Amino acid sequence: MNVVLKKKIINLSLDMLSICASVTAIWCMFLKFKKLKSPQTDLSIIAAKSIFPRQNKNSFLTHRLNFLNVSENNKHTQQNENQSINPMNPQKSNMNLPEVAVYGGENNEKEEGETHKIIESQIGAGGIKCDNFYVKNTTGEDINFGAELKNRPEINIKNTSKPQVLIFHTHTSESYMSKDIGFFYDSFYPRSLDNSKNVTRVGQAIADKLNQNGIGVIHDETYHDNPTYNGSYSRSAQTIKNNLNNHPSIQVVIDIHRDSLGTNETGKIKPTFKYGDKKAAQLMIISGCDPDGTLGFPNWRKNLRLALLLQKYCETMFPGITRPLNFAKVKYNEHLTPGSLLIEVGSDVNTLEEAIYTGSMLGESLAKMLNDLKN
Repeated sequence: MNVVLKKKIINLSLDMLSICASVTAIWCMFLKFKKLKSPQTDLSIIAAKSIFPRQNKNSFLTHRLNFLNVSENNKHTQQNENQSINPMNPQKSNMNLPEVAVYGGENNEKEEGETHKIIESQIGAGGIKCDNFYVKNTTGEDINFGAELKNRPEINIKNTSKPQVLIFHTHTSESYMSKDIGFFYDSFYPRSLDNSKNVTRVGQAIADKLNQNGIGVIHDETYHDNPTYNGSYSRSAQTIKNNLNNHPSIQVVIDIHRDSLGTNETGKIKPTFKYGDKKAAQLMIISGCDPDGTLGFPNWRKNLRLALLLQKYCETMFPGITRPLNFAKVKYNEHLTPGSLLIEVGSDVNTLEEAIYTGSMLGESLAKMLNDLKN
């Protein structure tokens, strides 16, 4: 076989390989396009898969649960948008969250994948004892909490029909379990845009009790964490400012969240107590501190006094309802008024019913405190 013939055969083979590769590529593109067009496709999963490489059969689901529904130690990631401060560890970090949707679809409790345990626990004593409750101080500052509790909060509550409380939700899509079954599946995704299932339902339970007790309230259900998680605190800050401008009578501003504790591997913690033989979620008040002025939060002591007094009222009226007050070097928009607090109601593995029950008790406690403070 001469050299020319050999070259022709080689070139023909290469051409055939090139054609096969092109056909294969076109077919793959067609299949991918068809998958994207499918109504069952969860676009948030597709977006996140480009960020989190699949390492094992449960790796993406674990990333999705642990990243978008992060633990108490790092869930409030946007102090000044580019800076996050761990409320349990005052050291600063520079975690920037990717711009991904947090919403995972209407059915956030598909019974798919492995199951993981839920550890039900009443979180009580811990930290510094103050009156009938505890304070967890992670700031390193020597604070006389008993003395601060004796100082009247700098809010001016009046006998008026005008709104004096603003309730809102920075992470509005945070939701709960629907059933008390003692475990959860890999596919559990505690986010929902259904206001009958997420923290806005808890906020409404608080608002209802305030209204029933003569305290005017605005419950703002604006979504701040959808379609993206990044920028949630900046957007909720604007919501606060808009409401303060429209309703200058507002004295107390409360950001209602739900927490997340533990992992799939160790089990998720369900902070629970009983009142009247009925289970309820425990709540945790977070009060910020800025002793060196780096957070731009000079009036943090005023917020602390309100937090301490509310904690006392909650624990007096409903013993066991509170976890230790979390006093940390954080801001969370509390700098916008001297009457601002962030409150976690339960965790992602509490049931919605338990969280609503706690919301009602929190609303009663808050209403009693504000009525007692009326001028």
